Amino acid sequence: MKYNNNSAKNPTCFYNDPEKKMVLFINNKDNTPIKSEYQISANYIQFYFCLKGSLKIAFNMPHCSVELKAYNSCFTFFKSDSMKLFFDLQPDTILVGILFKVNHFHKLFSDVDSADFPIQNFDSNQTILQTKSISSEIANSLEQLINNTINLSFRKLYVRGKVFEILSLYFNETFNDNVDQCPFVANSDDVTKIKKAKEILIKDLNNPPTLESLSKAIGLNIKKLKIGFKDLYGMPAFTYLLNYKMEHARKLLDLNNQNINEVASIVGYSSATHFIAAFKRKFGITPKQYALTKNQIID
Repeated sequence: MKYNNNSAKNPTCFYNDPEKKMVLFINNKDNTPIKSEYQISANYIQFYFCLKGSLKIAFNMPHCSVELKAYNSCFTFFKSDSMKLFFDLQPDTILVGILFKVNHFHKLFSDVDSADFPIQNFDSNQTILQTKSISSEIANSLEQLINNTINLSFRKLYVRGKVFEILSLYFNETFNDNVDQCPFVANSDDVTKIKKAKEILIKDLNNPPTLESLSKAIGLNIKKLKIGFKDLYGMPAFTYLLNYKMEHARKLLDLNNQNINEVASIVGYSSATHFIAAFKRKFGITPKQYALTKNQIID
């Protein structure tokens, strides 16, 4: 199988700050393996995380590769102003890559004692290639990074913060073997179940399931569901549902296709008054005020 240039199969540059860092993401949902490539044009310290399935990564030469399985990572550096990355992903595999410009990476740890963090002063001529397993805490942060529902206006800020969180957790575990790991979302099967719970939760906004029925539907006990959902999405299940309702309502108001009573009904409110109060708590203004700011008229 040859490496392809099909953009649908190649890594997505999920986030890119040209002078500092980038985040790559690739998800093979196919039933067959895929091979793809990505070109970088500067010196980067690179971190790769396999969240699901298995894959191989090669640097400049496709036949010299590193293999990663689910919940494993690769930390690497090769001095090179230009490098081609080759990815070979098995079916149902998810990969996240976080790449830092060398100078920016040094600045991040300028206040860290080099005795505790010797990588800070690594020789820029040396090659680094380290693989290790990652904790469920890191995996959860990566899931939150790629599945976030943050408003577009704040998404860049969220991604930057989440990347720093992942990096801090990664090196904290490297230098502290006794870091506690979350026992609730400890494997990809549980993560899949919790994602399914989210899909069920938002499927019928007028008649959402109870936590107990949601737990039974996905085959996960309530305790694991509650704590796992919060770990994965950063909030309890029904807080997530409320936020989803409000974001959906805001989008409906943007379209200017329904009046406030209709929007309230669509997002599961039998009373427009309750909907207006919830919308104001979320966004600080009423639906009508929001519509007016968008130069729309809602009856």
